[in-house]
Amino acid sequence: MSNEVIDQITVSLAREIKDNESCYTGIAIPLAVVSIQLARMTHAPNLDFIYGGYWISPDLDVDLFSIMTDVDLFKQSIPKARGFAKLISMYNYWGGPTFTLDFGIIRPGQIDQYGNVNNSIIGKDLENPKVRLPGGAAIGDIVNACRRVLAYIPRHDSRTFVEKVDFITARGASPQWRKEIGLDEYQGISTIVTDLAVLDFEDGRMRVRSIHEFTSVEEVQANTEFPIHIPEDVPTTAPPTERELEVLSTRADPMEIRKFDYRGR
Repeated sequence: MSNEVIDQITVSLAREIKDNESCYTGIAIPLAVVSIQLARMTHAPNLDFIYGGYWISPDLDVDLFSIMTDVDLFKQSIPKARGFAKLISMYNYWGGPTFTLDFGIIRPGQIDQYGNVNNSIIGKDLENPKVRLPGGAAIGDIVNACRRVLAYIPRHDSRTFVEKVDFITARGASPQWRKEIGLDEYQGISTIVTDLAVLDFEDGRMRVRSIHEFTSVEEVQANTEFPIHIPEDVPTTAPPTERELEVLSTRADPMEIRKFDYRGR
């Protein structure tokens, strides 16, 4: 089942990517990198993206996994990356975004029903938290400088989908808040892909968009701490096609790096 689950997450995330878009993803979230690879090799060959701080254009022939795991190859690839676009340059903290990307991809440590994200600490005591998460890194910028944000959570459970996040690393999908601060064109998190379902937001509140064929809406709710909005008729997520699985296993991720992101139930 683990292969089926992780492939469903990867393919579902890749399908959210459109051709001729621009995006940001970090280098420490393997499944996001695999999804971008899959999208580029199937339906989005003209994707531009910032990867680890450098702008990768469609005409740049780069093996993303090699430069992610081999320091020398990464150094050699840097001069080829168009523009040397550092993430920090995409956001002017006083005047708002100086330019925008179509979307970004993140992996939250905690998320609530309004799309607020915590990637900083677990526990209410800021000085002595129970767990220190990887930190904000660029998440606060991505959520406010990309028109939409895709998130993936390999294990959907009530420790991650919480009533209230312990710390707000990045603000959520509240239309009112975004309008008040002049960011109404930036949606925040728009889609979340988990091992149980594909989720989105309606009027700033999380809802179930589809459930994977090997689960149920009851299981989704049982693994969510807050009452998640479940429409009357929830469709089943389209399973991966033979072509998607073939490209995934032979070209996009032959080393199965996507599995590094998955914890079984």
